[in-house]
Amino acid sequence: MKKTIIFILLLVLSLSLFGQKKLLLLYKNSEQYGEYMFKYHIVPLLEKYDIEYEFNNVENMNYYRIKNDDYFGVISWYYSPDLKDSSLYLRQLATFVENGGFFFFFNNLGVTSNIREINNLLNKLGIHYMYGYKNLENYTLNVNNDFFISTPATNITRPVEKYITFGKDDILLSFEIENEEYPMIILSENGGGAIFNSFIDKEGNIIFNIEKLLLKLTNQKVGTKNKVLIIKTKFDEKGYLYSQNELKTIFKYAKINYEFINVDDFYNLSLFDLLPYRYIIWNTDSRYRKTKTIERFINNGGSLIFSTDIYNTPWNVYTKIDDINISKIFFSKQLFPIGNAENGTVFNRNFKITFNISLNENHTILAYLENDSTKVPAIWYEKVNKGYIGYIYPGIILKGVRGLILQSILEMQDSSIAGLLNSFIFYIDDFPLPSYNIEKVEINGKKVTDDEYYYEIWWPSIKKFAEKYNIKYTFVTPLSYNGSSNPPFEFTEFFISKKNYPYKAMKEISNTDFELGLHGYNHNSLTKDRWANPENIKLSLKAAKDFISEIIGHEVIISSYVAPNNLIDDFGLNNLLEAIPTIKTVGTVYEDNIYLSEFEIRHNFTIIIPRSTYGYYPLSRVYLSTINTLANFGSFQHFIHPDDVFAKDRNPENLNWDQMYNNLETFYNTIKSKFPWLRNQTASEAYPFFFDYLTQDVKYEYNENNLKVIIPNSSLFPKYFMIKSKNNIRKVSGGKIIHYYRDNNLYIIEMNKNILSVEFLGEF
Repeated sequence: MKKTIIFILLLVLSLSLFGQKKLLLLYKNSEQYGEYMFKYHIVPLLEKYDIEYEFNNVENMNYYRIKNDDYFGVISWYYSPDLKDSSLYLRQLATFVENGGFFFFFNNLGVTSNIREINNLLNKLGIHYMYGYKNLENYTLNVNNDFFISTPATNITRPVEKYITFGKDDILLSFEIENEEYPMIILSENGGGAIFNSFIDKEGNIIFNIEKLLLKLTNQKVGTKNKVLIIKTKFDEKGYLYSQNELKTIFKYAKINYEFINVDDFYNLSLFDLLPYRYIIWNTDSRYRKTKTIERFINNGGSLIFSTDIYNTPWNVYTKIDDINISKIFFSKQLFPIGNAENGTVFNRNFKITFNISLNENHTILAYLENDSTKVPAIWYEKVNKGYIGYIYPGIILKGVRGLILQSILEMQDSSIAGLLNSFIFYIDDFPLPSYNIEKVEINGKKVTDDEYYYEIWWPSIKKFAEKYNIKYTFVTPLSYNGSSNPPFEFTEFFISKKNYPYKAMKEISNTDFELGLHGYNHNSLTKDRWANPENIKLSLKAAKDFISEIIGHEVIISSYVAPNNLIDDFGLNNLLEAIPTIKTVGTVYEDNIYLSEFEIRHNFTIIIPRSTYGYYPLSRVYLSTINTLANFGSFQHFIHPDDVFAKDRNPENLNWDQMYNNLETFYNTIKSKFPWLRNQTASEAYPFFFDYLTQDVKYEYNENNLKVIIPNSSLFPKYFMIKSKNNIRKVSGGKIIHYYRDNNLYIIEMNKNILSVEFLGEF
C-alpha cells in the first residue's frame, strides 16, 4: 500500500513539473518600438519552434526577477539610454550570464551607467566597450553573408561606437576605415549584440537573419563539456541506489564529469541548461514524460539513455510480459578489443526477468540477456536526428562489468572520450614463501617437495616468462604462516627449506628490477577481530622489515603491501601506516563491495589498489576481469601465487604447471598483441601515476568537429585517453594517436601537453 501511494505521488508530481524555463523579451513601453519589433520579427519564430517566452516592460520590472531559475536567455530591444537603477539592472544581467544564461541586445543596452558596470556585463559576452561615438562615411564592409538576407548598404552614413571583442566571439558585421574596425553585430556563446541600426537597410527593412540568430542562441549543440546528468529521486529503491553508485564510480574512474539531479529539478531545466551534458541517464523508476526540451536535447546531438523499467521507456510498444530465467549476459565484440568469446564477452549471472522484447533493424544491440534457448536484448540504441536514445537494463549495471557498461555508454554518441591510466601491475603473491620439504606433486614419476617445486620448477619458469614478455614483477612476501598475533615475532619457518631457497630468492629479487613488497609478518589479515592489540601489529611489521633488511644487507624501504587474504580494515590500515609509513600502495580485494575494495587514496598519501585479475584459467574469466577495469580505468592488476597448482579453489581442474603456464602465455600474448601501448609497472613505479590520475581534474570542450581536453600544467605527463568516434580523426595537437582499433572505432591518444586538441573529419 505504501509503495502504491508513493508511486501515485511521483506520477502526480511528474505530471505537474513541466514549467519550462522561458526566454525573456525586454522592451520599453515608453518607446513601443521594441515591443513592435518583437511581435513581428521574433515571436512568430519562437512559436514556430515551440520556444516559451515572456514579455516584460523593463521600465517597471523588478530586476531581481531576472533569474536563471526562471529564464534561459534574455533579449532586449530599445533605443533610449534612460533607465532607473541601471547599475542594478546590469548587475543582474551579468550574474544571469555568469550562471549560464545568455543575453543579446538590439540597438544598445539602453542604460546610462558607469562604464565599469557596463563592461562587467559585456565582458561576460566577450565584448569590451570603449566609448568613441562617431559617424562613418566611405567605410569598408566586413560581413558574414550566412547571417544576412541581403548585403548591407555602404553608401549611407553609419553611427558607430568602439567595441573590442575577445574570446570565442564571431563578428557577423563590422565597418572598417583607416585600419580601424568597428564591430556592429557580435555573437558569442553567451549572447552578443546588434548595435544601432546595423541590422536594417535604409528603408527600415530588417536584412539580418534573425531566425538563424535565434536558432544559434537557443538550439546550440549539446555536450559542450562532455558531462553526464543522472536522473534520480529520493524515493528510489535499493536496486536503483546500487546502479546509481555504480554509474558514479564508472564515470569517476573514466575521468568523465557527472552530476545527479532529482526528477522535479530536471524538468525545470531549459535546453540552455543542458548544453554542457552529452548524456542524460534516466536511472530511476519515476515516471518518464517526454518534453520539448528533451526532444531538442536529443535532436541537437545529446544521448538520452534509459536505465529503468522497460515499460517506462519509448520501447514499451515492443515489449511483452514473460518469465525468463537468465544464466548469462552477452556483450557485443564491437565494445572493446578483447572478449572471452569469438563474438563478444560473456558474464555468467543467474536471475529472472519478467519481460521479452523484439526490436527492429533501427536498433543497434550491444548486449543480450541469455539462457540456453532465449536471447533478450539488454542494451541497445538508435539514432534520432543528431542524437541518440538508448537503453541499459538496470539490473546489469554491476561491478563485474563496469568496463563494458562504460563502453556501451560511449558507443551511444558520434564521438566520446574517457580517461585511461595506462598501467598494469603483475603481482607475485606469497613469494618468497616458507617451504616445508613436504611432498606435494609427482612429475615424470618423481615425487617433488614443495621446496623443489617452488624454487626449482616454478621460480625459473616465472623468470623466463618475465624476460619473454618484458614484465617487472611486484613480489609480496609472507615471512611466516604461523597465524600468530602475539609475540614473539620470529622467522623459524623461513629457514625450514633444506637448501635455504627462500633466503636466496629474496636476495636475488633485491638485485633485480623487480620490486620486493610485504604480505605481512604472517598471512594473518590486519583486521580488528584478528589483532586485538594494535601494538602487536606494529611490533610484527617492524620485525618483518628488520628481518628483510638483514637478509638483503641494507635497510629496506617497503612501499608496497598486499593484505593477506586481500582483507584489511580501517583499524589495520591505520596501524600498518604507523608501523611502516613508507607504504604507498595497499593491495586488497576488488570483486566484493566491501571495505577498501575500490581504487582510492587513503590518509592523503596511500593508494588502495584492489586485485582485479588473477590466476590462469578459465581464460574467459581472466579476460572478463581484465576488461572490467582496463575498459573503465585503463589498468588491471594480475595476481598469481607459487602454490596455485596445489590450491583446489584456484586449480579446480587439477591442471599441471605446464598447462597453467601455457594458459598464462596465451593470455599475455593477447595482451601484448592487442594492447602494445599498455605500460607494465611495478607497484611503486605505478604509484605516482595512480595518485596523479585519481586527483586529476579534466575539462572537456566540444565545439562542432573539435574536441579540447584541458588539464593543469602541474600534471604528470604523458596522459592517456580513449576516443570512440564514428568519424575519423583528422588532426591531433598536444598529443598523438598511439593506436587505432578499426573494428571498435576506438583511438588511444597520448597527451603530452596540458591542452589536447582533436579535430574530426566532418561535423557531428
